[in-house]
Amino acid sequence: MKYDAVVVGAGISGLLSALCLSKEGKRVLVLEKSTFVGGNARSYDVDGYTVDTGPHAITCIPNGPLARLLLKYNGGLPELVPHGHYYFRTGKGLHKVPSAIKDWAGFKAICNKDKIVFSRLILAEMIRESVSIDKSERSVYDAVKDYNVSDNAFRLIDTLCYFMSGKSMKETPAKRMFSGFGLEGMKKMNIIDTLYGLKRFFISHSNSKNQWYPVGGLGAIIKSITDAFSEELVTVNTGTSVDKIIIEDGKVVGVESSGEVYNSDIVVYTGFIKDLDKVVTEKLPEYFSRNLKKIKQAKSYTLWLGIKGKILSMDYKGSEIWYETGEPFWAMSTSNLDATLAPKGHQLICFSFIVKDSVENTRKYGWNTILSVYPDIEKHIVMKHEQVTIPEKAAITTDSFFPGPVSPFSGLYLCGTDVDPRSMGLTRAAHSVEDMLAVMKKEGILKD
Repeated sequence: MKYDAVVVGAGISGLLSALCLSKEGKRVLVLEKSTFVGGNARSYDVDGYTVDTGPHAITCIPNGPLARLLLKYNGGLPELVPHGHYYFRTGKGLHKVPSAIKDWAGFKAICNKDKIVFSRLILAEMIRESVSIDKSERSVYDAVKDYNVSDNAFRLIDTLCYFMSGKSMKETPAKRMFSGFGLEGMKKMNIIDTLYGLKRFFISHSNSKNQWYPVGGLGAIIKSITDAFSEELVTVNTGTSVDKIIIEDGKVVGVESSGEVYNSDIVVYTGFIKDLDKVVTEKLPEYFSRNLKKIKQAKSYTLWLGIKGKILSMDYKGSEIWYETGEPFWAMSTSNLDATLAPKGHQLICFSFIVKDSVENTRKYGWNTILSVYPDIEKHIVMKHEQVTIPEKAAITTDSFFPGPVSPFSGLYLCGTDVDPRSMGLTRAAHSVEDMLAVMKKEGILKD
């Protein structure tokens, strides 16, 4: 059977690829090994609660790659609501994450000495990055180690690194951490514009700006994409594993699944890039195989809790990070953003942990941490649901490898959160799809 394009995987990257290619006039087949679509962007029902696959806040709306793709190929985005603020929680309560250097003065999660050191550190890294003082791949630990910060501040930074990159501060690139403080627009500026940018940063910079959440849960994004599929141009087969991507003389000619061959001159692979050598029928070049070994992954454990009534200390819009003792977590109440996600009079909360050694230990110590932070929560719980996922297909670390959309074989393209390191989650996946489409246009496969 012949198709214009075959997409391997029906996560957000695969579904976006299928949408865009079909709107460009291509007849597309999507093959997904699971019995459902959406991957880590999925929502589903648990005892009357609508849970997502882990906590999410969609970044770069309305000007990022996901918004651009959906506006161009889908006619618009589903209904979104502001995510709200990011907070650190300590034994003293909630502390809004500082959104400018000037805000560190009132940040009570760390001591006064650390506030001064943090301000100096952030400013130094902004200047270093914006004027390209050093091109080497420094870790966050390398950037911080010579500053005299407290153990509490080190733990805060390390926790942030785990949730931003999936790895500790010794493996997280410094540019990954400090890009969140407004570096991106400065890299191509002259010195006058850079100084002006720094001045603006001192006055106002919002770390929660352009952070959104879809009404109806994360699955609303997936539904908006699949609802836009043309029945004539897009076929989605779930429960269908791809056994082989067939390569002949360095060029893709199709895929094989359970003995059936689907012919196509274009294959978009959105599975784990580190496993590519297991499915292609020709040997990968040595340099590519060697780079694949650099790809690292992180595992997360998420606990969803259905609460009868409401935990008053979590009665806000946004999300929080706990880092002081026990297992650090990222928590948010999605029902605070959309009340329909929980039964009337109930609250839906998720706690997400990075698994550092074993899921069993994370489950045990994570639960103990939750009880220590919210000692009265257990008597209000009426639903528990666990998830173990790989939130990003590749952790962003020093000396990591992200191949971009072009594979070593003609006609085989790569998409997903192990292809492009920019941003996180859905936004990161959308970056990879945009870049793939740009390559296809350059190669004449799509009209420019």
